[in-house]
Amino acid sequence: MNNIILNILVFFSMSVCLAQTTYTGKVIDTKNIPVAFANVIVYKSSDRSVKEGTITDENGNFEITLNETEKYHLEISFLGFKTKVLPLEKATLGNIILEEEVNSLNEVVVKSKKINLIRKNDRLIFSIENTVAQELGSAVDVLKVTPNIVMRDDQLSMLGKNFIRVMVNGKMMPFTGNDLRNYLASINSNDIKSIEVITTPPSEFDSEGNGGIINIILKKQKNDFWSLNARLSSIQRKEFSYGRDVSFNYKKKNTYLTVSASNGKYLKNNLFRNATYYDEETWYGEGPNRYDNDYTNYRFSITQNISKRWEMGASYAGSFSDTDNQTTNRDSIFGTTQNLKYIINSRGLNESNAKVHAINYYNTIQLDTVGKKVSIDVDYFTSNAFKEGDNNGEKTENDATQPIFSNATAIDYSFQNISNKIDFFLPFKGIELKAGTKISLSKTTNDFKFYNTFTGIPVLDNNQSNHFNYEENIYAGYVSGTKQFTEKLSGTLGLRVENTVTESYSRAINQTNTNNYTKLFPTLFLTYSLENNKSLSFNVSRRLNRPSFESLDPFKMVLNPFKTVQGNPFLKPSYLTSSELIFNTSKNELKAYSQWMDDGYEQISEIDPNTKIINYTYYNYIKTRTYGITDTYIFDKLEWLTSYNTIDVGYSIMSSSIPQTIANQEGFNAFIQTQNSIRLDPKNNLSLGINYYYVFPAKNNLSKVEGYGPLDISLRLKLLEGNLNLSLYASDVLYTSRAKVTNYYNGIRATYKNYYDTRYVSFNVRYTFGNKKIYSKASRFGNDDIQSRATK
Repeated sequence: MNNIILNILVFFSMSVCLAQTTYTGKVIDTKNIPVAFANVIVYKSSDRSVKEGTITDENGNFEITLNETEKYHLEISFLGFKTKVLPLEKATLGNIILEEEVNSLNEVVVKSKKINLIRKNDRLIFSIENTVAQELGSAVDVLKVTPNIVMRDDQLSMLGKNFIRVMVNGKMMPFTGNDLRNYLASINSNDIKSIEVITTPPSEFDSEGNGGIINIILKKQKNDFWSLNARLSSIQRKEFSYGRDVSFNYKKKNTYLTVSASNGKYLKNNLFRNATYYDEETWYGEGPNRYDNDYTNYRFSITQNISKRWEMGASYAGSFSDTDNQTTNRDSIFGTTQNLKYIINSRGLNESNAKVHAINYYNTIQLDTVGKKVSIDVDYFTSNAFKEGDNNGEKTENDATQPIFSNATAIDYSFQNISNKIDFFLPFKGIELKAGTKISLSKTTNDFKFYNTFTGIPVLDNNQSNHFNYEENIYAGYVSGTKQFTEKLSGTLGLRVENTVTESYSRAINQTNTNNYTKLFPTLFLTYSLENNKSLSFNVSRRLNRPSFESLDPFKMVLNPFKTVQGNPFLKPSYLTSSELIFNTSKNELKAYSQWMDDGYEQISEIDPNTKIINYTYYNYIKTRTYGITDTYIFDKLEWLTSYNTIDVGYSIMSSSIPQTIANQEGFNAFIQTQNSIRLDPKNNLSLGINYYYVFPAKNNLSKVEGYGPLDISLRLKLLEGNLNLSLYASDVLYTSRAKVTNYYNGIRATYKNYYDTRYVSFNVRYTFGNKKIYSKASRFGNDDIQSRATK
């Protein structure tokens, strides 16, 4: 290994020593501000073949050494600026001025009071700099006000997409569920530059994820500096929650370092209501759920530029949480004449201790001076959790009460994954190629023990206990090419292939299941530039969504005499084919889309009308065809107001392969959203945010959902030259973020109307020491698709 590194360094040194003439210059904009990291390319004047290339440094300076004496041209380009071409006639070029442009070929940049919407082929970029969103507190709060993104009950969704993933600086987050929320809460909103809403992920991304991707872009600082940030946050729901975090950022020459730690308490009091309508009885259920999570997160990353062409880095992310989940439920059973027959009261307390560790090591090496490079990632991920539960209940009938169940459970869960991926970026004359491979090896064990505590003494019940093992190996490769066909037309074509091999074993039923399948995932992007800052884009892709590991366990767990939970070892991935046609102007984006989902899976409630037992399990049984139109409009004609407004209207055709459910269902669905930033003083030290969305009544898969929509209000105040930031955030002010869901099984109607404690007031205080301009290097993980399924 040392010899390889030495040979690379010697090769780089030899290429420098052969220099004959060195050309220098400085790239600036029209305001005399240096343009850092601009692309600088030298090509022969005779045949336009590329000879050399580099990028400008943090001060806009560059130098290029040429080994031949010939006529050359210099081409300088950077996102948001007009490309500049000039003959290379003298060694000292001095200042080279780039002019800004509102529209370029491959993206449309809409500027308004330093608030930008940038449309690329596969994504919409929302800049939050100088908006009220920047001082809301954390990444969780920022995502709530991002166009086309909806966060409800701490779950993220994207317009027109069934499933989404979250990245930071182009690297997937290693967490999901509660761990993801805790991790996002540790990212300071003031460190965020923009949010990318990727509606159609290209082929270099893992095929996992039946929908879009959210990419959080953090700010970067070009000069040497250090800074220390401290933040306190409080949330008042029915009970009080808090969070606190501290982050240290350091940059010196070629070394980048980020260290952060956060902890807090997250409390929610949810309320679950349901009703099941049998022929001779009606069951009304109601019960509070108290969720108490104490969490601690650590992040560390270091990046070292070994040379101008070689970057090496490592990162660690850890999450530790203790969770108490306390439930109380009361089922009131009425007869046909609405007379109360009997009542079932049940209680449960589940405690969980979870530890998650993610480690990444990577190298990025530039292979030449015109942009060719290779990136190598090695990842290790482990997740361990121990869960204990106590459940009991009694039945009251004719003023007599008797116990009907009492049990205790213990679950020891362990997951490990190691992965390696290699990515190549190979720009050639006329085409840019990307290619790569990835190997991911996963193993999980789930040891479940069931104790009968009816007599007061725990007795292990082997018939209701199980040990489940699951192994999954994924082998993937991809290639994509981007080409400029004409002055106005460009396109990208990609193909990803994945081979998946799985094996599972359930000891309780002595059952082994194996699976081996290979699938192709193509992507296509086309962009055509029109007149007057308009563009037309088209894209199409195919992706999949693999089930979580726990959903594959075939063992049936008995929660109480009337509720059981069971996995399905034959569960397969669901597949989604998406297409979009997008028309852009300077203030408006109009998009028509379609989504075809096959083998869609969900957990359904299998209701037995005779025994009244409900078994919750998973099946691949849904097929949907969805067509829709989305329009996003920016209003910024008033100096003190900027408003993002979105409307989405779709029509879905859904069918089921399970005869006990609704066979077919179709209908319209609609969504509106408005996000407003209001400046309350001339210096923008005080600002107001008003955000509202409404989801109209619709049919979702095989359920019917009532309409709902919350109103959120935020207020931001800057003090001490921006070092002290205060923000106040009120969520679901009108107490309207709840919906009634209705579905059918065996002809039996069941309704659910749950409330997830979404009405709250949050107060955040942040203070910056040292240099307030933050540099943040995101942790990168190459096994992100596996990690998200392991921590569900």
